[in-house]
Amino acid sequence: MVFGNYARRYEKAGISMLTDTLCNKYDHLFSKSKENIVHIGYGIDDNYMRCTAASVLSICRHNPNLHLRFHILTSTLSADNKKKLRNLAELIQTDIVLYEIDTSFFNTLPTFVHLPVSTYFRFILPSILNEEERVCYLDADIICLSSIEYIFSCNLENAIAAAVPDLEWMNKKRCSALSLKEHTYFNAGMLIINIKEWNSFHVMDKVLALFKNDPVRFRYLDQDALNIALHNKIIYLPKRYNCIDSFAEDKEKIVFLHFAAHPKPWNIAWPISRASTVFRKDLYAQYEKETPWADMPLQMPLNYKEMKVYAKALLYSGQKVNSLKWYCKYLYKKLRR
Repeated sequence: MVFGNYARRYEKAGISMLTDTLCNKYDHLFSKSKENIVHIGYGIDDNYMRCTAASVLSICRHNPNLHLRFHILTSTLSADNKKKLRNLAELIQTDIVLYEIDTSFFNTLPTFVHLPVSTYFRFILPSILNEEERVCYLDADIICLSSIEYIFSCNLENAIAAAVPDLEWMNKKRCSALSLKEHTYFNAGMLIINIKEWNSFHVMDKVLALFKNDPVRFRYLDQDALNIALHNKIIYLPKRYNCIDSFAEDKEKIVFLHFAAHPKPWNIAWPISRASTVFRKDLYAQYEKETPWADMPLQMPLNYKEMKVYAKALLYSGQKVNSLKWYCKYLYKKLRR
């Protein structure tokens, strides 16, 4: 389905030109319920499709009474992954809507090897869902461990979004780097977006202006920029709604577990890494194995950063020779980039 008319409809509503980036839309609507839709969105590329599927399935498993609709924004998705995504929707009887994005609008924005252009796709969600009240944006490396009903019923008042404070060391480091006073730095991997307030505040325009003025300042790209743009306009949720440090939280109360650091649970380094604790080791895999991506092998390093992570994991597991080999590969790849 070509998205042209859809985009023009929102232009008439006064929504940002972001909707011009939408090329195609594919509806996979298999939910038996037709009322009280709960909207959840992701921005991904091909490398994050398998974990998006695990994330979607985990949410459905822990929220069988909610009518869930997942909005997946991507620029590069293989034909095989598109087919599997439709199969996933049918398998778990849920709604999944896939949007193909023209990335030319984002070409001037900074990216890193571990933060590709898809990190900016979250900004399109409130324009697409302009007629809805709220949407939950999730990073694809998040899995759900319990009910999410509260985040769709909590009072956002006039706040633009609700988010969770980042780790304490990150809070101090980034507030200092960004000269943020009387601010709690939040992790943007989980956002409950108040759509009307977000669109009225023109969040993307403010983020673009920040990047234009001082792009080098933003080590964490849009997350840094959002912390500046949404200063004093955020409601903070308990850390169990975006749990990065599972050691610090009551494991029985975690709602969203965020595998924010590297390696990721689908990486070859994961089983032998320090991050693969007794609690976390098999959590992700138990959901992925129920998806059409169940038979995929663990992913080998895709870039020099992942090579370094793998080398460290090998050293941690006592494989010194293999670790040295991968560390040399890391140095070679880094110097040639």
